[in-house]
Amino acid sequence: MADELRLVLLGGYQSGKSNVAHSFLNVKREFVQITTQCVKMEGNINGRKIILVDTPGWRNCYQLCDTMERLKDELVLSTSICPPGPHAFLLVIEVDFAFSEKHRKVAEGHVQFISEDIWDQTIIVFTKLQHLGDKTIEQYVESDGENLQKLTQKCGNRYVGFDTDLDRDGSQAKELFRQIEKLVAENNGRSFKADARRLMNLEIKIKNVEERASARAQQVLEKRRKLEEIKRNAEAEHDGSPLNIVLLGWVLSGKTLACNLILADDVSFDKTVMCVRTRGEVNGRKVTIVDTPSFWKFLPYQLNADSVNTEILKAMDPSPDAVLLAIPSDTSFLEEQTKVILENMRPLGEKVWRQTMVLFTCGGRLGNKPIEYHIESEGDALVRLVEMCGNRYHVFESLSMREDRTQVDQLLEKIEEMIMEGALLESNDEHQGRNKKSQERETQSEWLRIEDVKKILNEEWERSNAMMKDMLKTVSTHKFVRTGRSLDEPLDLRGEGINTELFINKRQLKDAIEREWNRQEAVDSSRIQYKLKCPNARAEISSCADEEDIKISCAKVIEWHQKNHFSDYGSASSYEEHDKTEQDLD
Repeated sequence: MADELRLVLLGGYQSGKSNVAHSFLNVKREFVQITTQCVKMEGNINGRKIILVDTPGWRNCYQLCDTMERLKDELVLSTSICPPGPHAFLLVIEVDFAFSEKHRKVAEGHVQFISEDIWDQTIIVFTKLQHLGDKTIEQYVESDGENLQKLTQKCGNRYVGFDTDLDRDGSQAKELFRQIEKLVAENNGRSFKADARRLMNLEIKIKNVEERASARAQQVLEKRRKLEEIKRNAEAEHDGSPLNIVLLGWVLSGKTLACNLILADDVSFDKTVMCVRTRGEVNGRKVTIVDTPSFWKFLPYQLNADSVNTEILKAMDPSPDAVLLAIPSDTSFLEEQTKVILENMRPLGEKVWRQTMVLFTCGGRLGNKPIEYHIESEGDALVRLVEMCGNRYHVFESLSMREDRTQVDQLLEKIEEMIMEGALLESNDEHQGRNKKSQERETQSEWLRIEDVKKILNEEWERSNAMMKDMLKTVSTHKFVRTGRSLDEPLDLRGEGINTELFINKRQLKDAIEREWNRQEAVDSSRIQYKLKCPNARAEISSCADEEDIKISCAKVIEWHQKNHFSDYGSASSYEEHDKTEQDLD
């Protein structure tokens, strides 16, 4: 028997991993914070030294390709923090939602990203047991469906229940310890052996990312020093003048919350279906912010509701002083996101990039890593977007900024510097690029055959919002069980009037739609958790859907569904099982 037990905790965001770690080791948790990188903890149980590594949690609805690179790096690194390797992996799964095929594939994808040979050393730990009512954990596994059973079978049917709030006598912790010792004995004390070459390559990659991040930060600092000098010389002309800002971003990017934070307004999640112009005062300066309807993250410009494109153009008249492009820092950023953003920005003209700054939201997920590390680690797509914005970017962390206004003050300083930089560029380059908007309007006619797709997307998004609003009204701290998916029935895209070839191909269109809805489900989950912690908080749902468009399209939606009752809709991973000859998008 090994003198010490080395364990790695895996699981989704808000699954209760950190609570399990502290309770199992009987270590007091001083304060609650998001686990953004691997945390090594030590304790002693029955005379045995325990080394436990807690890892960042993935989003339960995100495919592996939509998980940010630095989180995936941490998963791989977790096996090297407790040398020579962990004896067991504890996969934490909360029981307050229906465990669907999507959730199973997400869990399997992230676990297997560490290694394909991990399952014979894995134990499932079920948390939030208060939602089971009178059910035992065995009854829950048996009744929840084949997807949960498939996952438990992968783990050799090793699972325990562990609710830190219910384990008052320590019996659940004792059972978990017994299961771990049993697993280690069955494996003859064998520990997991990580791929040495993979770890070495990862160390080189991280070092390179850190060096590039440091160089980028230094480059930005030097540029800001020069602009600050120019600003001081022009202080009389610009200081104190009203500031007009436009916020752009994809659905659920956090731009509306960013507007609330800048103006120190009440936090809300009201949907933005048309331009909302809000005026306020920041440090004695008049500031006007125009929040715009959101475009899709994975779907092309042509599938936006007509009102979205119209309202974004309306927001640019009169021309703003600054455009803030909201990008969440808690998710991946791939080439497809760059393409979608370029499509949505193109109607605004080439000059818009001179007055655009990337505003990273969800900065609390960065941990102690600077935003430059996130930019460089995500790769060429995000780097290219940032550089198109003149290497201008800022990060907002969380609601705590309502008390600490430092980051808002810094944002306004950067906007002033951007205005100065734009004035310099304007004087050196008179190219206006005035024909861009008319070109975009002409190409829209090529996409008329997919009008039904566009309307159904917004219809289903709004319907799912309404369902979540109803759920939020009935949320209590005693019982809440998520349904596990935001749609009762997947969208079927087999209608003859839909020219999916104009998009790319049928499979990629379906995959993109599913990923949009996965993001909505992930954010809805966070809002439910927020409502549980703050019962009196507002928790409305954001949406890019236009209500009038939805009413007009309702009859067509019903007819379309009746004609296409049987759906072949599936995720990227499910299609891979049936057709391995087609190149995977991700």
